[in-house]
Amino acid sequence: MRYRVTSTAAALSRAGVECKVTYLGPGANRRTMLERFRNVDAVVLGKLFAPPEAFNRDLALALELIAQLRARNIVVLADYSDDHFAHALLGPGYRSLANAVDRVTASTPGMAQVIRQHTSVPVSVVTDLVEGSRGEARVAERSPLRLLWFGHPVNLETLKYGLPQIERAGVPYALTLLTAPAVDAQRAAADIRARFRAWSTSALFEELGACDAVIIPSNPYDPHKAVKSPNRFAETVWAGRLALAHPLPAYEALAEGGWVGEDLGEGLKWYAASPAAALQRIRDGQDLIARRHSPETIAGLWKRVIEETCAAS
Repeated sequence: MRYRVTSTAAALSRAGVECKVTYLGPGANRRTMLERFRNVDAVVLGKLFAPPEAFNRDLALALELIAQLRARNIVVLADYSDDHFAHALLGPGYRSLANAVDRVTASTPGMAQVIRQHTSVPVSVVTDLVEGSRGEARVAERSPLRLLWFGHPVNLETLKYGLPQIERAGVPYALTLLTAPAVDAQRAAADIRARFRAWSTSALFEELGACDAVIIPSNPYDPHKAVKSPNRFAETVWAGRLALAHPLPAYEALAEGGWVGEDLGEGLKWYAASPAAALQRIRDGQDLIARRHSPETIAGLWKRVIEETCAAS
């Protein structure tokens, strides 16, 4: 919601685009709904956050709205950052939405490739922006290394790919898990003897400032992971910390600004043995992030895509 909707809208507003965010929840009044879109040129729909049992209800509302907007010559774009096209329940809705709009936007080239298999609607790639100020690049000055993992609880299962590698590296470390306060998350932290902290945006920036490095484990052979966006990697580097990540395509595109490889333990050993090289890599990575993922850059990409869609309608 932050990366693809609220922060993007704020960046577009700073770029001179009159932009507003509106929520279409289950209590939306169909009769007055269109009043929210009076005098707009384009509407960008973020992803549907409804739980599976409510997904079809919210999808029907979205499709109804799309038809009404397009009938009034308002262009509609649908934004995708997750691949659920093969999901038994969500897949048909994802395809219906992608075929009902004027253009689809995707967070990564891999996501765009998946979408193009399901729609003939034009697909454009707009990556995620970074939030906050550029942090001071810093490497570890003490042992144990303070490692951070942050993300949605559904991604906790990726720790099984990275933690054994970290443990085999023989580098002393202390791990913090920053995620939503679900029971499973707190249990996972206890099981691996990690410190748990409930996620919030302020907590994220505090933990990024306090840690020595961030681990971003994943399964690089899972096609659903291959479409993931680079936001965690980019935010880590932008904060001035080293990111240690498995080789997903989005991370490989930023590899010169962190460490990307099959064995996170090898990355941890390199970091511990080569702090000066790691520091330079972080600084180079921050320059890369500034060019590719700054709010100004991403706002410009969104603006161009929206203008192209309006011109083609």
